[in-house]
Amino acid sequence: MIEKFEIKKELENLVDCSRKAQKEIESKSNKFVKNLLNKIASKILEKKINFHLSSLAVKETKFGNIEDKIKKNLNKTNNLLNDLNQQDLFKPIYNKKENIFRIFKPIGLICGVTPSTNPIATSLNYILNSLKARNSIIICPNPRSFLTVKELIKIIKQVLNKNKISENLINIAPKEILRDESIIDLFNLCDKNIVTGNQQVISKVKKSPKPFLVFGTGNVPIIIDRTAKLEKASKSIVLSKSFDNSTSCSADSVLVVDGKIYNKFIENLKKDNVYFLNENQQKKLDEIYFRKGTINTEIIAKNANTILEKIGIDNNKHKYKLVAYEVENFEFNHYIFDEKILPLIGIIKSKNIDNAIELVEKILDKKGKGHSAGIYSETKKNISKFSLKTKVSRIIVNQPHSQSAGGSANNYLKSTLSLGCGIWGNNILNENLNLEHFCNSTKIVYTKKNKLK
Repeated sequence: MIEKFEIKKELENLVDCSRKAQKEIESKSNKFVKNLLNKIASKILEKKINFHLSSLAVKETKFGNIEDKIKKNLNKTNNLLNDLNQQDLFKPIYNKKENIFRIFKPIGLICGVTPSTNPIATSLNYILNSLKARNSIIICPNPRSFLTVKELIKIIKQVLNKNKISENLINIAPKEILRDESIIDLFNLCDKNIVTGNQQVISKVKKSPKPFLVFGTGNVPIIIDRTAKLEKASKSIVLSKSFDNSTSCSADSVLVVDGKIYNKFIENLKKDNVYFLNENQQKKLDEIYFRKGTINTEIIAKNANTILEKIGIDNNKHKYKLVAYEVENFEFNHYIFDEKILPLIGIIKSKNIDNAIELVEKILDKKGKGHSAGIYSETKKNISKFSLKTKVSRIIVNQPHSQSAGGSANNYLKSTLSLGCGIWGNNILNENLNLEHFCNSTKIVYTKKNKLK
């Protein structure tokens, strides 16, 4: 009882310090905040520091690989900064068509829960958005990435101190509350809670009366129709699914390939370093895929060669990017049609575009409804038909999915690692988490210039 009282007191003190710091940044100019964000990003993205943090993340979580985490931190943060640097807050923004002005204002104190799969990039995204909106933030990392996030926040605090602003703008929650019901006390003390995490944390944030955002589960089906540019599609899919050992919720899960081009496309995948399991090898993978009812941690977010080694395949002479698991028919209870946080991809043949859409619907009914889907096609009719029938919040066309659904330099989606799935995914948002979700806003409404008669 005394321990719980002490934890609650510690949380109250942490929140009090965070709120005082927020009042300090609220009065800062857009120029000051823009410079501050750029200095924070520059510091974190320095080669030595980015390498240090990425190495720490891989060592602590055992997920992903250092090289791709470095790229992810760099690309996601630079894309976000490009978005943020174009937006000024605390001044009226005019919508000429509607004759309405809108002013974005702070929320106050944000609590941000981040996952172990992307501890640096997600935390940094929350932090930069929060500071831009003149909020303070308390980060609740997944416990298995606690040391990584603690180091990230320590480095950012140094930048804040150097720029003579309170380091309490950014804090980390005590480790002992992260898997405990006490985290609800923190949710209750903050103004808004943003959770990119597992179902256990999501169930806890729903017990708080405070406003919250949560994000649905990925399980991305990809259609390759008979008009697709097969060589480009193959390289794009391999790049997407293998990136950081498939730690992204936006990574390709199941390929639905038109029968007319199936064999040719499979040959392209093999040329791009995809290993195809035969029937006996599939059975071996089936035997080790689960341990005590959960996915075997020895293969989660490990590289393709490691997975192959676990099922007794000697592949020291060749570095594979992905492991492919072909199936003839859809089976609802088969794990290959579920989300896979590892470079393992399911492949199923379709008769035509209508059959492909039916298979996608079945895959999403198992998991991933509301999140995302992709298509490789040169036919607008097929893309339109797919988009009209598929219950997802974003359809990515002819792009590497894991690098595109969360925004990239090649599209106009907002840069994030937290993707709304709409009511389909039991979320409030359909769109990508962005600056507006870290703000309150006021609209100044004038009469219509041309009144309706």
